[in-house]
Amino acid sequence: MGVSGTPFRIVDIDEEWGRIGPLVQGVDPYDNAGQDLRRCCRENRALCLISEADGALVLSLEPDRYGRGELELFVRLAASWGPGGSIQRNDAHLDAIARGMGAVRIVCYSARPGMRKALGPEWVTRYIAFERAVHGVESRSAG
Repeated sequence: MGVSGTPFRIVDIDEEWGRIGPLVQGVDPYDNAGQDLRRCCRENRALCLISEADGALVLSLEPDRYGRGELELFVRLAASWGPGGSIQRNDAHLDAIARGMGAVRIVCYSARPGMRKALGPEWVTRYIAFERAVHGVESRSAG
């Protein structure tokens, strides 16, 4: 067993990047998510966990957004190389990891349009992120 009695074990993100990198590209191929995830893990601001059967998680423990002095487990990446249904199979594992870290809430952002259907009814939408380029400023990725 791994972290908090789950099949997830803590790994070095750089050593596992050959498997994780393609999953990150599938999440958002246009931003620097991979570099940011790797930097956060290297700086011990996030943990990379792997389940051989299902995939990878990159998690960080953050102060709650409401100023209550509670902790939230921020899921920076949840990507599967296993069969469909990974979210449902691993929901209890995510709870166990969050409890073990002292978190009272699990937070994630997703650009996947179908995420609302994949998550259970206990998940509440609090924020939706919208973004656009600043007018008159050339993007670093342009060109």
